[in-house]
Amino acid sequence: MSNVFVRVEGVEKIRQAINEFPSVVAENIRQAGSQASEEILNTTGLRSYPPETAANLPPTPYYIRGRGMQYKGYNDESSERYGTKWTTQHTGYGTVIGNSASYAPRLAGEQQDPKFAKIGWRKLYDVAMQKMTRITQIYQAWIDRALRQSGL
Repeated sequence: MSNVFVRVEGVEKIRQAINEFPSVVAENIRQAGSQASEEILNTTGLRSYPPETAANLPPTPYYIRGRGMQYKGYNDESSERYGTKWTTQHTGYGTVIGNSASYAPRLAGEQQDPKFAKIGWRKLYDVAMQKMTRITQIYQAWIDRALRQSGL
């Protein structure tokens, strides 16, 4: 698992708000994490699949997304439906994005198989780093909101 850290402005006011209004800050940070997660996961190559390749088309054997490997006369029903297995969990002031498909590390993880990168699958960490400017804006807006709600 890789960690991504976001730097925002107004740290002293945030600390004060955490001490005086912890539930307001926690809820706004949770909302920021949810919005940032959507920003990341909506990238093609993560939750939405990249374009199909020859591996997804006849002749047999070929892989049918959402179903499994198609052989002559039968499908092995081996798909774990990767695109639907994304989760977002909030832990304290952090957000963890994950995927429960057994092959997720080979598609989006640090151990991504280079052949999957070539056809458009994206590493989760790389997408987060690519979108860091937007993620920082999202967190800053939610933190500013928390400070306004706290009267700070």
